[in-house]
Amino acid sequence: ELKNDECHESLNRLEYWIKELIMDLDEVIVKQGEFDPGKFTEAIELFEKLAERTREDNKRSYLGTIANFLMKYTDEEGYINIIRKNYERKHIEFKHSCLDPSLIARPILNNAYSSIVMSGTLEPIDMFKEILGLKGEHFEFPSPFPARNKLNLIVPETTTKYSERSVDQYNHIASNLAKMCNKIPGNTIIFFPSYYIRDQIYNAFSELCEKTTFNEVPKMSKEEKDSLLKRFKSYKEHGAVLLAAASGSFGEGVDLPGNLLKGVIVVGLPLNKPTLETSSLINYYNQKYPGKGWDYGYTLPAFAKILQNAGRCIRSETDKGVIIFMDKRFSWGNYKKCFSEDYSVSLDFEEKIKKFFEKHE
Repeated sequence: ELKNDECHESLNRLEYWIKELIMDLDEVIVKQGEFDPGKFTEAIELFEKLAERTREDNKRSYLGTIANFLMKYTDEEGYINIIRKNYERKHIEFKHSCLDPSLIARPILNNAYSSIVMSGTLEPIDMFKEILGLKGEHFEFPSPFPARNKLNLIVPETTTKYSERSVDQYNHIASNLAKMCNKIPGNTIIFFPSYYIRDQIYNAFSELCEKTTFNEVPKMSKEEKDSLLKRFKSYKEHGAVLLAAASGSFGEGVDLPGNLLKGVIVVGLPLNKPTLETSSLINYYNQKYPGKGWDYGYTLPAFAKILQNAGRCIRSETDKGVIIFMDKRFSWGNYKKCFSEDYSVSLDFEEKIKKFFEKHE
């Protein structure tokens, strides 16, 4: 039988060991050899015993789930274990991440005679074949939606690249965004790499934009998100602008068909912060596919996000709209090759937007 004193002592020893391991760092990669086997095993056994006691009362045990999670903290190839401090919630997090999706996908795909892999963001296809462990012949099928219903533009005048950020750069971005939104006859969503960059641009943009603006708020509840979308949709005749983050609530999984959305503008690349997980992903793919680590672990995941963002605009074969990628890096060869469709590089975007919608009146 477990006594409260035993539980407290065991948990205190585990807490001390974790704090000793992470010390003054924000996050640390943990390998199995760095564990204190006694303390770690003791904690898992304790959680399992407490979980069993809870289940005897026909209640759900979260400690049992924690015990199962901690047992996965191994040095298995293609996985990474991280302990990090969460300053916002004032606690320490354990994370067990899979770096290589082929470890999960390959056994399933290899048991199939053929596979259909469907998404609007499977570009470049050679990368996804390698990452998912797809072998053999493959066939690619383009979007069935008419190309004439969409205007694809790259506007290379500005950038959100860290080394080139400045007040002048932000003002230039704001000016171009306002010109674009004022020419689009309907609702537009602008996706930024982060809320911070959105906020740096917002004041200058709102002064120049002729439409009502809405700002996404970080960590919105479902009710808040639905309410904002409802108000945004109500402006479909006169047009409004929703300013959101690429990785936020509206970046994917939002359907705005028909006349509810006429334009999507993607500002910059939402590159991940240089965390231990990101650097581990780059190193892992560099070892597995020499020379491709940076693309596979850093650049292309950001591209997947912005292609998801762009997909909010055209949701059916009858929808018509404008998709604009706004950053000079999108015109560079190593980035432009990631687009599956033809995107014209243009500085004369106002005239092109005007003519496109005149043609589809």
